[in-house]
Amino acid sequence: MIISIGSTLLMGYVASYSYLKTKRLPKNDADKIQRIFANAGWVGKEDGEIRTIRLRRKTKIEGGTEYVYQLPLGFNRSKVEENVQILEDGLNVKQKVFRVSDLKKVKFNKSILKQLKKILNGKGFRKEIELDYDGMLIIRVFDSPMPEKVEWTDTLIKKNNWSVPIGVIRGKTIVHCFDRRKHLIVAGSTGFGKSVAVKMIITSLIMSKPNDVTFSLIDLKGGVAFNRFKDCKQVKNYGRNNEEALEILKLVQQDMNDEYEKIVDGGFEDVAEANISERHFLIIDEAADLAGDKEAMEILTDIVRKGRGAGFYIIYATQYPSAQAIPMQIKRNIPARLCYVLDSATASMTVLDGSGAEKLPEIPGRGIYKNVKQVILQTPFMTNDQIKERIKVHIQVKGDTENEPSSIPSAKNGKYSLITEKA
Repeated sequence: MIISIGSTLLMGYVASYSYLKTKRLPKNDADKIQRIFANAGWVGKEDGEIRTIRLRRKTKIEGGTEYVYQLPLGFNRSKVEENVQILEDGLNVKQKVFRVSDLKKVKFNKSILKQLKKILNGKGFRKEIELDYDGMLIIRVFDSPMPEKVEWTDTLIKKNNWSVPIGVIRGKTIVHCFDRRKHLIVAGSTGFGKSVAVKMIITSLIMSKPNDVTFSLIDLKGGVAFNRFKDCKQVKNYGRNNEEALEILKLVQQDMNDEYEKIVDGGFEDVAEANISERHFLIIDEAADLAGDKEAMEILTDIVRKGRGAGFYIIYATQYPSAQAIPMQIKRNIPARLCYVLDSATASMTVLDGSGAEKLPEIPGRGIYKNVKQVILQTPFMTNDQIKERIKVHIQVKGDTENEPSSIPSAKNGKYSLITEKA
């Protein structure tokens, strides 16, 4: 039986190799990449002649292979970066022939026929691409896709600094450090992970810095996302409409100015130099709803500009990214972005300064994180039950619990459902 199977495999390989030779089809991913570049017209010119990329190095990496290419002079690599799906789709064209690398993966057991059928049908080997550039074009080809879901685990928490986990790339955790990149824009269409990510960030900060972090939470979707946090001892201000938002922004601005004055008068440049451990986070979900309020946006812009020195950091989240929703002054002072699926290249351009978010697969939690470089990641999924379990020790009752046992207490004038606490 084994001899028969071995003979069949050998005959199949010989036939496949002969077919490749006669049809001149690419035999491996390096050949495919070369062919894709030529067919897509991704070429440059040297001495008046059209030249394509040249493979300089091929290295096995965990889960795939890294190809390093020298680009010809005049080559515009943005063509590749903006159309990476062409490269990825080309590498995933189904093959009806065996490759030596495929045969090496075959296990000689009772499922061998199913394995061979899978190879012949071109199923089960969906490859994904990562691009990088360091003077040469780096193309990493992974033999299997990223997981469509990453479950939350407390081991992701970083307790010794102001870093929070925002995603996983093939087993490696990607973190955003607020002391290095003070603010963060989070965007994405409904249902693809924006609010889940922001709730995870809040919970992570409470878990890692329970005695040093405070929040002002503005939830302009009526409290759907942040209501569960309103009674945490770390939450100083909480509001869920535009009127309350403006009041909170004024309070935060005043606190920021007071703190900054103390730092400067003490002869320091910022909170880090002053060795101040506390940080305050102003987090707005559906910030686009504030775009029409001139006073609110002016205050918010001032906090974005000056807050970094005083330890006042902003997370600005929206599902409707536009030039009006994310004003230029806000955008230019918040270079770090976390973006999930968007419906157009225009929306992606607004958030990331480039296309890409509209091409993401429709997988909740699949996003693009842009800091110095841009990476595609899968954000861990923290359930509401997991959040509840992790913040319950920090819950404290605020206000008159006899009249309003668990609802949002009214402000002094009775007009707003606004929580305010002075430190």
